[in-house]
Amino acid sequence: MQSIRILAVILALLSGTAPAEPSRDLLREQFEQSVRAIAAEVDGVVGVTLEDLATGERFSINGDVVFTQASAIKLPILIELFRQVERGRYDLDAEVRLEATDVVPGSGVLQQLTPGKVTLTLRDVATLMVTVSDNSATNMIIDRVGMERVNETMLALGLTETKLQRKMMDAGAWSENRENLSTPDEQSALLKILADTDSTFLSAASRDEILRILSIPKPSRIRPGLPPGTRVAHKTGSLDGVVVDVGIVFMEERAFIIAMMGNWLADAAQAEDAMSRIAGAAYGYFDRVASSNRYGHRK
Repeated sequence: MQSIRILAVILALLSGTAPAEPSRDLLREQFEQSVRAIAAEVDGVVGVTLEDLATGERFSINGDVVFTQASAIKLPILIELFRQVERGRYDLDAEVRLEATDVVPGSGVLQQLTPGKVTLTLRDVATLMVTVSDNSATNMIIDRVGMERVNETMLALGLTETKLQRKMMDAGAWSENRENLSTPDEQSALLKILADTDSTFLSAASRDEILRILSIPKPSRIRPGLPPGTRVAHKTGSLDGVVVDVGIVFMEERAFIIAMMGNWLADAAQAEDAMSRIAGAAYGYFDRVASSNRYGHRK
Protein backbone atom coordinates (compact mmCIF):
# COMPACT_ATOMS: atom_id res chain seq x y z
CA MET A 1 0.00 0.00 0.00
CA GLN A 2 2.88 2.35 0.82
CA SER A 3 4.47 1.76 -2.61
CA ILE A 4 1.18 2.62 -4.31
CA ARG A 5 1.02 5.89 -2.39
CA ILE A 6 4.61 6.76 -3.35
CA LEU A 7 3.85 6.03 -6.99
CA ALA A 8 0.78 8.25 -6.82
CA VAL A 9 2.85 11.09 -5.40
CA ILE A 10 5.50 10.73 -8.14
CA LEU A 11 2.83 10.77 -10.87
CA ALA A 12 1.19 13.77 -9.29
CA LEU A 13 4.49 15.66 -9.13
CA LEU A 14 5.18 14.89 -12.77
CA SER A 15 1.77 16.19 -13.71
CA GLY A 16 2.24 19.32 -11.64
CA THR A 17 -0.48 18.53 -9.09
CA ALA A 18 -0.24 17.21 -5.54
CA PRO A 19 -2.76 14.57 -4.41
CA ALA A 20 -4.89 15.04 -1.34
CA GLU A 21 -3.83 12.61 1.38
CA PRO A 22 -6.65 10.17 2.15
CA SER A 23 -6.63 10.61 5.93
CA ARG A 24 -9.30 7.92 6.41
CA ASP A 25 -6.90 5.40 4.85
CA LEU A 26 -4.18 6.56 7.20
CA LEU A 27 -6.46 5.97 10.18
CA ARG A 28 -7.16 2.43 8.98
CA GLU A 29 -3.43 1.80 8.52
CA GLN A 30 -2.76 2.95 12.07
CA PHE A 31 -5.50 0.67 13.36
CA GLU A 32 -4.22 -2.34 11.43
CA GLN A 33 -0.68 -1.73 12.63
CA SER A 34 -1.83 -1.53 16.25
CA VAL A 35 -3.76 -4.81 15.98
CA ARG A 36 -0.84 -6.55 14.30
CA ALA A 37 1.51 -5.25 16.99
CA ILE A 38 -0.70 -6.57 19.79
CA ALA A 39 -1.05 -9.96 18.10
CA ALA A 40 2.71 -10.14 17.53
CA GLU A 41 3.35 -9.78 21.27
CA VAL A 42 1.71 -13.15 21.92
CA ASP A 43 4.01 -16.14 22.23
CA GLY A 44 2.04 -18.44 19.93
CA VAL A 45 -0.14 -18.19 16.83
CA VAL A 46 -3.04 -15.72 16.75
CA GLY A 47 -5.74 -15.23 14.13
CA VAL A 48 -8.13 -12.28 14.03
CA THR A 49 -10.97 -11.36 11.70
CA LEU A 50 -12.91 -8.10 12.12
CA GLU A 51 -15.82 -6.86 10.05
CA ASP A 52 -17.98 -3.75 10.26
CA LEU A 53 -21.52 -4.97 9.62
CA ALA A 54 -22.67 -1.53 8.46
CA THR A 55 -20.04 -0.96 5.77
CA GLY A 56 -18.52 -4.38 5.14
CA GLU A 57 -15.06 -3.05 5.96
CA ARG A 58 -12.98 -6.07 6.89
CA PHE A 59 -9.58 -6.75 8.38
CA SER A 60 -7.90 -10.11 8.98
CA ILE A 61 -4.69 -11.58 10.40
CA ASN A 62 -4.24 -15.30 9.71
CA GLY A 63 -7.94 -15.39 8.93
CA ASP A 64 -7.72 -18.54 6.83
CA VAL A 65 -5.55 -20.48 9.29
CA VAL A 66 -7.20 -23.52 10.89
CA PHE A 67 -7.35 -23.41 14.69
CA THR A 68 -8.74 -25.66 17.39
CA GLN A 69 -12.10 -24.16 18.38
CA ALA A 70 -12.31 -25.54 21.92
CA SER A 71 -15.75 -24.62 23.28
CA ALA A 72 -16.39 -22.14 20.48
CA ILE A 73 -17.57 -25.22 18.53
CA LYS A 74 -20.72 -24.85 20.61
CA LEU A 75 -21.77 -21.98 18.31
CA PRO A 76 -22.17 -24.23 15.23
CA ILE A 77 -23.91 -26.82 17.42
CA LEU A 78 -26.34 -24.17 18.70
CA ILE A 79 -27.10 -23.01 15.17
CA GLU A 80 -27.73 -26.57 14.00
CA LEU A 81 -30.13 -27.12 16.90
CA PHE A 82 -32.21 -24.12 15.86
CA ARG A 83 -32.14 -25.24 12.25
CA GLN A 84 -33.62 -28.59 13.26
CA VAL A 85 -36.17 -26.90 15.51
CA GLU A 86 -37.34 -24.86 12.53
CA ARG A 87 -37.69 -28.08 10.53
CA GLY A 88 -39.94 -29.52 13.20
CA ARG A 89 -37.57 -32.17 14.51
CA TYR A 90 -37.38 -30.70 18.01
CA ASP A 91 -39.28 -28.32 20.27
CA LEU A 92 -37.15 -25.98 22.35
CA ASP A 93 -39.67 -26.18 25.19
CA ALA A 94 -39.77 -29.99 25.23
CA GLU A 95 -38.37 -31.53 28.41
CA VAL A 96 -35.30 -33.75 28.38
CA ARG A 97 -33.91 -35.77 31.28
CA LEU A 98 -30.32 -35.80 32.40
CA GLU A 99 -29.04 -39.38 32.25
CA ALA A 100 -25.90 -40.82 33.80
CA THR A 101 -24.47 -41.41 30.33
CA ASP A 102 -24.75 -37.66 29.62
CA VAL A 103 -22.50 -36.60 32.48
CA VAL A 104 -18.89 -35.67 31.66
CA PRO A 105 -16.31 -33.62 33.61
CA GLY A 106 -14.92 -30.22 32.76
CA SER A 107 -16.89 -27.00 32.61
CA GLY A 108 -20.54 -26.81 33.54
CA VAL A 109 -23.02 -27.54 36.32
CA LEU A 110 -25.00 -30.58 35.13
CA GLN A 111 -22.26 -32.89 36.37
CA GLN A 112 -23.15 -31.78 39.89
CA LEU A 113 -26.82 -32.72 39.57
CA THR A 114 -28.60 -36.05 40.00
CA PRO A 115 -28.91 -38.11 36.82
CA GLY A 116 -32.35 -39.58 36.26
CA LYS A 117 -33.95 -36.97 38.53
CA VAL A 118 -33.34 -33.73 36.65
CA THR A 119 -35.37 -32.54 33.67
CA LEU A 120 -34.82 -29.37 31.70
CA THR A 121 -36.21 -27.90 28.52
CA LEU A 122 -34.05 -28.22 25.43
CA ARG A 123 -33.81 -24.41 25.49
CA ASP A 124 -32.36 -24.60 29.01
CA VAL A 125 -29.82 -27.23 27.94
CA ALA A 126 -28.75 -25.01 25.03
CA THR A 127 -28.48 -22.02 27.35
CA LEU A 128 -26.24 -23.95 29.76
CA MET A 129 -24.12 -25.07 26.80
CA VAL A 130 -23.36 -21.43 25.98
CA THR A 131 -23.47 -19.48 29.24
CA VAL A 132 -21.43 -21.84 31.44
CA SER A 133 -20.01 -23.83 28.51
CA ASP A 134 -21.53 -26.96 30.03
CA ASN A 135 -19.88 -30.03 28.49
CA SER A 136 -22.63 -32.44 29.57
CA ALA A 137 -25.27 -30.14 28.06
CA THR A 138 -23.24 -29.94 24.85
CA ASN A 139 -23.04 -33.71 24.51
CA MET A 140 -26.79 -33.98 25.11
CA ILE A 141 -27.40 -31.66 22.18
CA ILE A 142 -24.82 -33.38 19.94
CA ASP A 143 -26.57 -36.70 20.61
CA ARG A 144 -29.83 -35.19 19.41
CA VAL A 145 -28.80 -33.11 16.40
CA GLY A 146 -26.06 -35.47 15.20
CA MET A 147 -22.42 -34.70 14.62
CA GLU A 148 -22.69 -35.45 10.90
CA ARG A 149 -25.60 -33.05 10.50
CA VAL A 150 -23.63 -30.20 12.08
CA ASN A 151 -20.84 -30.82 9.59
CA GLU A 152 -23.24 -31.15 6.65
CA THR A 153 -24.75 -27.77 7.52
CA MET A 154 -21.35 -26.12 7.80
CA LEU A 155 -20.40 -27.52 4.37
CA ALA A 156 -23.69 -26.30 2.89
CA LEU A 157 -22.81 -22.83 4.15
CA GLY A 158 -19.42 -23.05 2.44
CA LEU A 159 -17.53 -23.37 5.73
CA THR A 160 -15.25 -26.19 4.68
CA GLU A 161 -12.84 -25.92 7.64
CA THR A 162 -15.46 -25.76 10.40
CA LYS A 163 -15.70 -29.32 11.69
CA LEU A 164 -17.20 -31.04 14.72
CA GLN A 165 -15.03 -34.14 15.11
CA ARG A 166 -15.53 -35.17 18.72
CA LYS A 167 -17.82 -34.79 21.70
CA MET A 168 -16.72 -32.91 24.79
CA MET A 169 -14.14 -34.59 27.03
CA ASP A 170 -13.36 -37.38 24.59
CA ALA A 171 -10.31 -38.94 26.23
CA GLY A 172 -8.97 -40.50 23.04
CA ALA A 173 -9.39 -37.51 20.75
CA TRP A 174 -6.13 -35.75 21.65
CA SER A 175 -3.86 -38.62 20.64
CA GLU A 176 -5.84 -39.06 17.41
CA ASN A 177 -5.70 -35.32 16.56
CA ARG A 178 -9.50 -35.21 16.39
CA GLU A 179 -10.03 -31.56 17.22
CA ASN A 180 -13.07 -29.39 16.61
CA LEU A 181 -11.81 -26.92 14.04
CA SER A 182 -12.51 -23.63 12.29
CA THR A 183 -10.83 -20.44 11.06
CA PRO A 184 -11.37 -16.82 12.12
CA ASP A 185 -12.81 -16.09 8.67
CA GLU A 186 -15.31 -18.95 8.88
CA GLN A 187 -16.37 -18.09 12.41
CA SER A 188 -16.91 -14.54 11.19
CA ALA A 189 -19.04 -15.80 8.28
CA LEU A 190 -21.16 -17.87 10.66
CA LEU A 191 -21.73 -14.90 12.94
CA LYS A 192 -22.63 -12.75 9.95
CA ILE A 193 -25.53 -15.09 9.18
CA LEU A 194 -26.93 -14.38 12.64
CA ALA A 195 -26.61 -10.63 12.12
CA ASP A 196 -28.00 -10.57 8.56
CA THR A 197 -31.65 -9.56 8.67
CA ASP A 198 -32.01 -10.62 5.03
CA SER A 199 -30.67 -14.14 5.63
CA THR A 200 -33.08 -16.96 4.85
CA PHE A 201 -30.98 -19.64 6.55
CA LEU A 202 -32.78 -19.09 9.86
CA SER A 203 -35.92 -17.17 10.74
CA ALA A 204 -35.70 -13.79 12.43
CA ALA A 205 -37.15 -15.34 15.60
CA SER A 206 -34.43 -18.02 15.69
CA ARG A 207 -31.65 -15.50 15.04
CA ASP A 208 -32.97 -13.28 17.81
CA GLU A 209 -33.13 -16.15 20.28
CA ILE A 210 -29.63 -17.35 19.42
CA LEU A 211 -28.29 -13.82 19.86
CA ARG A 212 -30.16 -13.53 23.17
CA ILE A 213 -28.50 -16.69 24.47
CA LEU A 214 -25.07 -15.63 23.21
CA SER A 215 -25.53 -12.19 24.84
CA ILE A 216 -26.07 -13.53 28.38
CA PRO A 217 -23.06 -12.19 30.35
CA LYS A 218 -20.26 -14.69 30.95
CA PRO A 219 -16.46 -14.70 31.25
CA SER A 220 -15.06 -13.04 28.17
CA ARG A 221 -11.90 -12.00 26.37
CA ILE A 222 -13.85 -9.48 24.29
CA ARG A 223 -15.88 -7.69 26.96
CA PRO A 224 -13.04 -6.38 29.21
CA GLY A 225 -11.75 -4.21 26.36
CA LEU A 226 -15.12 -2.53 25.75
CA PRO A 227 -17.06 0.25 27.48
CA PRO A 228 -19.11 -1.10 30.43
CA GLY A 229 -22.57 -2.27 29.42
CA THR A 230 -21.69 -2.98 25.78
CA ARG A 231 -23.76 -5.88 24.45
CA VAL A 232 -21.64 -8.76 23.15
CA ALA A 233 -23.14 -11.93 21.63
CA HIS A 234 -20.23 -14.33 21.80
CA LYS A 235 -18.80 -17.75 22.64
CA THR A 236 -15.45 -18.41 24.23
CA GLY A 237 -13.26 -21.47 24.19
CA SER A 238 -10.13 -22.61 25.95
CA LEU A 239 -7.91 -25.67 26.21
CA ASP A 240 -4.29 -26.06 27.19
CA GLY A 241 -2.44 -23.93 24.64
CA VAL A 242 -5.69 -22.66 23.07
CA VAL A 243 -7.78 -19.50 23.62
CA VAL A 244 -10.76 -18.45 21.48
CA ASP A 245 -13.46 -15.78 21.60
CA VAL A 246 -15.80 -15.04 18.71
CA GLY A 247 -18.82 -12.76 18.65
CA ILE A 248 -20.75 -9.70 17.60
CA VAL A 249 -20.19 -6.40 19.39
CA PHE A 250 -23.18 -4.05 19.36
CA MET A 251 -22.27 -0.38 19.42
CA GLU A 252 -24.69 2.53 19.64
CA GLU A 253 -25.22 2.92 15.90
CA ARG A 254 -23.80 -0.25 14.35
CA ALA A 255 -22.21 -3.61 15.12
CA PHE A 256 -19.04 -5.42 14.21
CA ILE A 257 -17.88 -9.03 14.18
CA ILE A 258 -14.75 -10.07 16.02
CA ALA A 259 -13.31 -13.57 15.75
CA MET A 260 -10.08 -14.22 17.65
CA MET A 261 -8.37 -17.59 17.87
CA GLY A 262 -5.03 -18.59 19.36
CA ASN A 263 -3.09 -21.83 19.60
CA TRP A 264 0.44 -23.01 20.38
CA LEU A 265 0.19 -20.54 23.26
CA ALA A 266 2.93 -20.42 25.87
CA ASP A 267 0.84 -18.24 28.21
CA ALA A 268 -2.97 -18.25 28.01
CA ALA A 269 -3.26 -15.15 30.20
CA GLN A 270 -1.02 -13.23 27.79
CA ALA A 271 -3.25 -14.23 24.86
CA GLU A 272 -6.41 -13.33 26.74
CA ASP A 273 -5.04 -9.88 27.56
CA ALA A 274 -4.04 -9.36 23.93
CA MET A 275 -7.52 -10.33 22.74
CA SER A 276 -9.12 -7.85 25.14
CA ARG A 277 -6.80 -5.13 23.86
CA ILE A 278 -7.60 -5.99 20.24
CA ALA A 279 -11.31 -5.83 21.04
CA GLY A 280 -10.83 -2.42 22.61
CA ALA A 281 -8.86 -1.15 19.63
CA ALA A 282 -11.53 -2.45 17.25
CA TYR A 283 -14.32 -0.79 19.21
CA GLY A 284 -12.45 2.51 19.25
CA TYR A 285 -11.79 2.38 15.52
CA PHE A 286 -15.28 1.36 14.39
CA ASP A 287 -16.91 3.79 16.82
CA ARG A 288 -14.75 6.67 15.56
CA VAL A 289 -15.60 5.85 11.94
CA ALA A 290 -19.29 5.53 12.72
CA SER A 291 -19.48 8.90 14.48
CA SER A 292 -17.36 10.97 12.06
CA ASN A 293 -17.79 12.41 8.60
CA ARG A 294 -15.31 11.65 5.80
CA TYR A 295 -12.86 14.22 7.15
CA GLY A 296 -12.82 12.90 10.71
CA HIS A 297 -15.13 15.54 12.17
CA ARG A 298 -17.03 13.78 14.98
CA LYS A 299 -20.64 14.47 15.86
